Amino acid sequence: MDLFEFITVMISVILALAAAQLFLGLAPLLQTRHKVLLSITHAGWVVSLFLITFLHWWSLWDFRDLDWTFPMFAVSLVGPSLMFFAATLINPRDLSDDPIDLGSHFGDIRRPFLAVVLLMMVFFTLDGPLFGTEAPINRLRFAQVVIIGLAGFGIFSRNQRVQASISILTLALAVLAATARILPGIVI
Repeated sequence: MDLFEFITVMISVILALAAAQLFLGLAPLLQTRHKVLLSITHAGWVVSLFLITFLHWWSLWDFRDLDWTFPMFAVSLVGPSLMFFAATLINPRDLSDDPIDLGSHFGDIRRPFLAVVLLMMVFFTLDGPLFGTEAPINRLRFAQVVIIGLAGFGIFSRNQRVQASISILTLALAVLAATARILPGIVI
């Protein structure tokens, strides 16, 4: 096992735990779906977090030729750790016999959740340029910077339509980034 493999194991474990948190949060909602009030905002963020989790894991390959140091390793753990935290926040934990309003839950966690997403995206945006594997400005960066701006705006807006729009725009940008990263011949 080389150093890259050793380091990416830890990062991959954290990202896998984030994905598991999302699944573990959705399963009880499906089991009690008769009392769940759905929310486009919640759904958009759950799908976005899944997609961003897998996109970040895929992007780790760009780091394969780096001469790793412990500070680089520490910096590379911050974004995935924040992803895990966001995945933990997005789904409600209190599943009492009362109806579960996912829109109300999002309203309750909106500020800390979006602050975590904002910080996570800052780290995901800066790691490539910081480590010298990506140009500071590229097509992927546009999507990342817009998501950072949307999360920042969302921290201060209580409007449910604004929050739904932010969630859907973030999902669209994540799909755009996935398309740019995955399609053969696309250079990012």
